[in-house]
Amino acid sequence: MDEATLRRKWRAEYIDVFITQYGLAKESLTSSTAKCLDDWARQVQLVEAQPSANWGTAIINLCKAVESAMAASLGMISGLDFMKQKEPLGSKARSLKLLKPEPSLRQTVANRGLKPGFVFSSLAELLSKLADVRTKTDSAHGGLEIGTATKKDADEARQLAGKILAGIVSKESKI
Repeated sequence: MDEATLRRKWRAEYIDVFITQYGLAKESLTSSTAKCLDDWARQVQLVEAQPSANWGTAIINLCKAVESAMAASLGMISGLDFMKQKEPLGSKARSLKLLKPEPSLRQTVANRGLKPGFVFSSLAELLSKLADVRTKTDSAHGGLEIGTATKKDADEARQLAGKILAGIVSKESKI
């Protein structure tokens, strides 16, 4: 196998381990979310090969995967369509915290194979935490030097993104 094929294989396996850890199947991801995860794995591979590199781009790509999945699942539901807007994760978290869902909205979320309890309680907190990880490093703000993203930051973002994706990607059908 040539080098490029080996790198692609490594990325595919890395993504498979990640999504399997959170109970997801590759088939349940949109092509956009899958592309963002591939970009994330590519960046992880780069940083692991060059330890002096910054984890910031890996964190951004993971956040993009979350944003893509939110737009494709929650953003298609009337009342949650703000999830597909081009707003920062923190703004989406605040909007979600302020939302007082009607029973019909809760039912629509449940009908999509998602847990309303997660969407309307846990999700806002997880999004806020992911936004904080992104914000405290130079993974936001156009690369302004706020702080260097570390492996610890990347691991925290990975854990938060996994929990978010597990809660917003339907296990029943492709979003």
